[in-house]
Amino acid sequence: MDNRKPAVVKSATRTLDVIEFIVNSSKPPTFTAIQEFLDIPKSSLSYLLQDLTNRDYIHYDPDMRVYYPGLKLIQVSASCINNTNMSREVWLGIKKLSDELGETTHAAILDGRFVVYIGKCQGTKDISVVTTIGFKIPAHATALGKMLLSFHSKEEVESRLRNVQLERYTESTIVSPQELITELEKISRQGYAIDNQEIIPGGICVAAPIGDKSHKVFAALSVTVPAIRVSEDFLQEIIIKVGAAAANVSMRLGKI
Repeated sequence: MDNRKPAVVKSATRTLDVIEFIVNSSKPPTFTAIQEFLDIPKSSLSYLLQDLTNRDYIHYDPDMRVYYPGLKLIQVSASCINNTNMSREVWLGIKKLSDELGETTHAAILDGRFVVYIGKCQGTKDISVVTTIGFKIPAHATALGKMLLSFHSKEEVESRLRNVQLERYTESTIVSPQELITELEKISRQGYAIDNQEIIPGGICVAAPIGDKSHKVFAALSVTVPAIRVSEDFLQEIIIKVGAAAANVSMRLGKI
């Protein structure tokens, strides 16, 4: 029996590396930035980028000389989200929660130090900053992000934030790494996260984790409510309902 591993297909590896680098970059990268980071020969990279551009997987802005994710890549991503049982259950969960409370609900996953929104159900009054699926926001400023970060060790969180200046969106945004670590420890103990006007003035968000059948937390869901309407009693009601919604989605995905 031949136990040798198959040879890596270099062109496929490079293609995926380029796509991932462009998608995950905090700002659209230039040719030079891509080439220097991935260490791909300039001629090979040029052909690869041209092919991806021709097929609409990436888009090139000739004025800024930078690359963005293309329409085809976005379409493929959306199809993957729409055609998985996991995404369907998450969507049903936030839809039911939105219908119950009449507020805007979201679902998101963690990507480095950012949260990427994979679902949104708009309520009667939408005070969300999220405009589209795939929208990315620094995790430290959101209930969803803090919820997901709380499942990582202190060392892992510090690694993700190393050499990063945490963005401030409001006076309430946590911009101190140590203060954030303390907040994450509290969230880990209580099982839910609150964003009290930390990303947008006038909005309070409560988030809870979603786990799969292997008990791995892969996403979180949340509800956003106008701060002016949130009394202490109503906040406790929201916490209970968000937790129940997340637990229900987890159970439907096989978590016991």
